Amino acid sequence: MKPKKLIMKNFGPFIEETLDFDQVATTGLFLISGKTGAGKTTIFDGMTFALFGETSGNLRAGKEMRSMFASPSEETSVSFTFAHQSLFYEILRRPEQILSKKRGDGVTNQAAKVQLTIFDAAGKELKQLSKRNEVDQFIKELLQLDAKQFFQIMMLPQGEFRNFLIATSNDKEKVLRNLFGTQLYQGFNEWLKEQQKAQNKTLEQQQQLAEQLLSRFDWQQEQPVFSTAEALEAWTADLEQQTAAIATMQTQKSEIDQAYQKTQTLFYQAKERENLRQEQQVLLEQQTALEASAPMINQKKHQLEALSWAAEKQPIWQRRMEKDAAYRHAQNQAAAAQDQLRSIQLQQQDWQAQRPIIEQRKEALEQATMKQRMFDSLLPIAQQAHKQQQALSDLRQEAQRQQTKRQAFEREESQFAAQQAQWTAEIEAAGNHQTVKIQLLECKNLLEKWLEIKEQYAKATADHQQRTVQEQALINKQTHLDKQAAALTVTLKTETSQNAKMQIARLQLLLEPDEPCPVCGATDHPNLQAHASYTIEDIMESEQRLLRTQKELTTAKEQLSANHTLLQQCQRQLAETHTLIEERQQAKEKAWQALFAALQVLEDGQAKITEATAADYLKQRMIVLDQQTAAVQKAQQQLQTLAQQQKMISNEKQVLIEAEAAVTTKQQLAEGRMAALMEQLSGYSIQEIETQRLEIKKLIQQQTNEIDSDAAQGAELEKSTVILSEKVDNLQTFSQEKRQEWQQANKDIDGFLQEAGYTEVQFEALLSGLSEKEALSIELKQYQQDLYATQQRLATLEQRLADAEPVDSEALSEQFQQLEATREQMQEKIIQKQEKRRNNQLIYQELHMIYAQNVQAMDQLSQLQQLAETINGENSKKTSLERYVLQRYLEEILIVANARLARLTRGRYQFELADKVGSYRSSTGLEIDIYDDNAGQVRRAHTLSGGESFIAALALAISLADVIQAKAGGIEIEALFIDEGFGSLDEESLEMAMEALEMIESEGRMIGIISHVRELRTRITQQVFVETNGGGQSQIRIKE
Repeated sequence: MKPKKLIMKNFGPFIEETLDFDQVATTGLFLISGKTGAGKTTIFDGMTFALFGETSGNLRAGKEMRSMFASPSEETSVSFTFAHQSLFYEILRRPEQILSKKRGDGVTNQAAKVQLTIFDAAGKELKQLSKRNEVDQFIKELLQLDAKQFFQIMMLPQGEFRNFLIATSNDKEKVLRNLFGTQLYQGFNEWLKEQQKAQNKTLEQQQQLAEQLLSRFDWQQEQPVFSTAEALEAWTADLEQQTAAIATMQTQKSEIDQAYQKTQTLFYQAKERENLRQEQQVLLEQQTALEASAPMINQKKHQLEALSWAAEKQPIWQRRMEKDAAYRHAQNQAAAAQDQLRSIQLQQQDWQAQRPIIEQRKEALEQATMKQRMFDSLLPIAQQAHKQQQALSDLRQEAQRQQTKRQAFEREESQFAAQQAQWTAEIEAAGNHQTVKIQLLECKNLLEKWLEIKEQYAKATADHQQRTVQEQALINKQTHLDKQAAALTVTLKTETSQNAKMQIARLQLLLEPDEPCPVCGATDHPNLQAHASYTIEDIMESEQRLLRTQKELTTAKEQLSANHTLLQQCQRQLAETHTLIEERQQAKEKAWQALFAALQVLEDGQAKITEATAADYLKQRMIVLDQQTAAVQKAQQQLQTLAQQQKMISNEKQVLIEAEAAVTTKQQLAEGRMAALMEQLSGYSIQEIETQRLEIKKLIQQQTNEIDSDAAQGAELEKSTVILSEKVDNLQTFSQEKRQEWQQANKDIDGFLQEAGYTEVQFEALLSGLSEKEALSIELKQYQQDLYATQQRLATLEQRLADAEPVDSEALSEQFQQLEATREQMQEKIIQKQEKRRNNQLIYQELHMIYAQNVQAMDQLSQLQQLAETINGENSKKTSLERYVLQRYLEEILIVANARLARLTRGRYQFELADKVGSYRSSTGLEIDIYDDNAGQVRRAHTLSGGESFIAALALAISLADVIQAKAGGIEIEALFIDEGFGSLDEESLEMAMEALEMIESEGRMIGIISHVRELRTRITQQVFVETNGGGQSQIRIKE
């Protein structure tokens, strides 16, 4: 993926800026420079926002990037074009933002929007996506990166990787954790700690519960115990003793139960004989009472026979009563019908008397009907008049509203005229603010130039002071080296002389007669001098000292020569610096004079400005000017808005006047139609017509109902007379029939009464006693049953009592009660023992279960502790699981970085992952060492110089980006942005860094350096300047 073009509208400090990467990156390497806070990094934020809807580092939301200088109606947007595999992609994204409404006042909240267009190599559009989720998913699948990973690959932050290079393992771990997402391992470690805490807490709770159980066990024979296992073993034996004790007690109870059962049988047999004797006595008394009531029973038998005969004849008597009641009812019905017939005949006479009144009602009904027709014809006219009156009222109200609105428009026109005059006066009062603005910008440029020269002067002065100190140090060193060389020369002469003596002595010792002398060549040696005796070792040691002194003298002379060269160079640089100071001094004074002259022009020669106050004065004037400019712009916008509103109101007023004339015409026509309708109504209003119609309708209905009711009454009376006449005749015939049936029933009753010798009064008395018949029958039957049962039971009792043997009931009862009490006491003791054993058994089982769980939990806790210690790095390697995983990632990064570092350092340096176990875990596992091929040994990373550490950090950072990119499986990113990192480099280190960047550039990457370091401007030809206007806005300018 290679950036092509970036367009930012109302984004951050930019109003509308375009950055064409093809134009600035023709050589691959370009510089983005500007003052701190100008918006250099915002360029990368724009690319990140366009792709992902987030800013770099996700420090600010997209809607927070809207420029504070944007007008309310202009939207914020970022367009980013990039190329990949012969295709071009253009993505346009707008954040959520609040804009003024296009129509009317107020604001509207515009939702976030995005649009992605894909083109082929010829620029032909292939596809366009506009749904946010669809575009985001496409970008994610295309790049295989999220915003965070994109930032990590494309942007090298200020000094972060240089710090990473020399950071401890702990600090590296934090960085790599975020890059490779290994928080899972850290979280797993924390989870293990929580599991340990939970397991320990569970064990403590279980132990507390076990202690409670130990105190609750009810011993058969208590024993001292010192552990849960001992308690369980002792409890097992104690439970067996309790079981044996219960078995013994149950055996004793069984013997008591047998004696109890035997005594109980004898006791109940004696009790039964006593009950039989008591029963026999009661039955004898009952038999006597039954025999004494025999006469009364016989009398009741005769009474029952008479009642049975009366019950047999009762239907005949009942039939006579029914016939009598039917005959009386028929007579009553015939009499009532006769009375009704007479009443109907009287009503017919009254109806005939009302005939003249009915005729009068019919005449009044005809008159009311005619009057109703008249009012029915007037009603439509009255309704039309009512509608016309309502329309006329609406027209009058509309005319009044239009008049009121027209007056309001006229008032607004007056107000607009006053506001227009006010804002026009404000604009005129602002006067020449544009001229002042130009002068201020010129002053600002002069100020920046003066400050730059002043800074150069200060730097040259500091360099001069530093060179002076350096010169003095070199002079001191020169003096020291001169003395050292002189001393070594004297030493060398002494050592040479001494060595010569030793050599002569050695040669003298070796002289042979007739042999030529190696010094003079003579063969005779008559005058051999006496010399000190020197051994070979002394001579060799002297020669070594001589060689060392010669070497030291040579080194001293070389150092002296080198120091002399440095001193000459320093003095030459000191002279150049002195010349530069004078030039900068003159340039500074000249720049200040130009600035002061411009400020005097700005203030008409009245400015009292010094070098110390110039910057603050100019800054204050710029603030005032910005305020004036904003006020003028606001007044111009308001004046433009006012003109539009005036035009709108004028148009609306004209429309209103025309509408007012049309309403007046309609009102006049409506009044004419209203007068014609009122003449037709003859003074009747619609309310009067409707009231009269309702009253007449009600009268007609009333008269009609009365006439219809009278006719219906006459017909009903005639019909009732005929029906009642027939009914009277039928009822009289029915009454005669019922009389004959009643007479026949009387004859039947007289016949059976005479036969039985009863009168009607006696028979009625028997009938009244029939309710006692059933009770008498039951009583007689019960008497016979009681007498028979008593006699039979007495016979049985006599036989059973004759066969029974006599016993002592009281002694037997006392023995039975004693056995029963003993049996109950024994049973209660057994239950108590069983309950005690059951509770103990439950306690034993619960403790045994807790013990088993604790054993298992302790084993799990031990495993958790071992696992936690291993994962947490408490091992011989002092390496946690997470750090082990990160080691593998780091090794992979270092392999990639070494290939690049070898090329950047011409094979001198290689990264190595230190395998040495440190004193602490914080310094073990992720330490990076540097193998120096020149020295043939490994050295610590922090021993690298500034330029070397920059190169190493650059290689490491780019390789890290490559690995992250490879892990993500994304497309190839052909661009890299380096944010600062150059300000702390000296000239030599900066030179090394530039050489490294040029080598990286040769890989085909587009490299953008974001920096404000001045030296880079002379080194990098392709440059993008981010310039501020002093008010917070920024513009992008490409160096031509």
